[in-house]
Amino acid sequence: MFDLAKAISQTTEKSREHQGPTGCTLFYQTDACLNLVQEVFRFEGWQAPDCLKNQSQSTDYSSKKSNKLEHSTLQEIIILELNQSTNVVDDAKSFASRLPNHKGVVVIGQEDAITTLRGLKEMGFYYLFWPANKQEITDFLRHVHSNQQRFAGVSQNRKAKRVAVLGSKGGVGNTVISAELAACLAHSGAETILIDHQYAFSNIDIVLGLKQFQKQDANNLALQLHDMDEATASDYLIKVTDHLRLLAIEGNEPTSTLQSYTDSINDLLMRQANFIIEDFSGSVDFSLNLHQLVERHDVMIIVVEPTVSSVRSARFRIEQIEEISLTHSLDIRVLTFMNVHRPDVAFSLTREEVSTYLGRVVDVTLQYDKRFASLLLDGKRLHKLEKSAAGPFNDMALLLHGKTLCNHRSSMAKLRGLFKR
Repeated sequence: MFDLAKAISQTTEKSREHQGPTGCTLFYQTDACLNLVQEVFRFEGWQAPDCLKNQSQSTDYSSKKSNKLEHSTLQEIIILELNQSTNVVDDAKSFASRLPNHKGVVVIGQEDAITTLRGLKEMGFYYLFWPANKQEITDFLRHVHSNQQRFAGVSQNRKAKRVAVLGSKGGVGNTVISAELAACLAHSGAETILIDHQYAFSNIDIVLGLKQFQKQDANNLALQLHDMDEATASDYLIKVTDHLRLLAIEGNEPTSTLQSYTDSINDLLMRQANFIIEDFSGSVDFSLNLHQLVERHDVMIIVVEPTVSSVRSARFRIEQIEEISLTHSLDIRVLTFMNVHRPDVAFSLTREEVSTYLGRVVDVTLQYDKRFASLLLDGKRLHKLEKSAAGPFNDMALLLHGKTLCNHRSSMAKLRGLFKR
């Protein structure tokens, strides 16, 4: 027998589910926020949110009980309560690089300032001012869900931070630095893509400890690029670890063509990672278009060794970058990484002299250790070793997050604090 009341109830239930989020993950600080969000989902008949307690008053997830955020467990919409935060934008920034770019992120806070709203919007986050009532939260989440379905809204601003690693000259260890930095970021929970721009004789597989490594074949890639989207572009990525993937192609085409193919795939991967690290070794067999690099990247890391030729080249390159940035009003950060890959007596300059000749303090220095070469050949990761080896990579990772380096707290502890809870 047909039950009209039951049919209406089922139709209403389906309508509610269709109009609301398919899933939600809530990081809460107060019981008031937790209870109200749960009440909204119960009232609307939406799937109950996954709720995780934020023990601290900021997004520093470095406690012993904390665990890495697994992207596979995060729902369509992520709600981050920052009602106890002293600086909503800064705490949200620390949280941003831990999340997939295709998720809709709603920040709840008590800062009633246009600068807060603007700062979060630039990061691709929605902002809901607290206190809010049940209807306001319901309408807001429906709006975010609708934007997610249409690939619209402020979430479009969430893209990977692009980092170019440039060697001041050949033989300064640019590939090792790029690979270890990418592996360090990935180990801490950030979705990271490493791009190899050496199309002929690359050692990236040795540095990453990859067995039976084969680059992606670029033959016929020109035809495929016309119909390529984010999903098909990711097919060209080689999995290294759970959070680290590699883009490395080869083919019979000219190097400039292979470079163009790589850039095209790279552009389609912007929403699939938190960081894209590009290895532009000093020995690559094509000329670098520095203006194009400045336009395409957020950060440029110059790898230098303590020799006159390397420092001279690095200073010239930094001056060029700064001139391009100033002339074309481009916002880019320049960081320096000194790799002391031989005993100190083999080099002509000290760290202080390098800083003097560069006209700036060297940001990070990796000191020489005769074990590094054999460790890398054995598949070991430098960033997982003792402080002398791991410290420089963790420091650089912190700088990429816009943090300052402090001596009172270890680099690893601070980096883990960005990615753990």
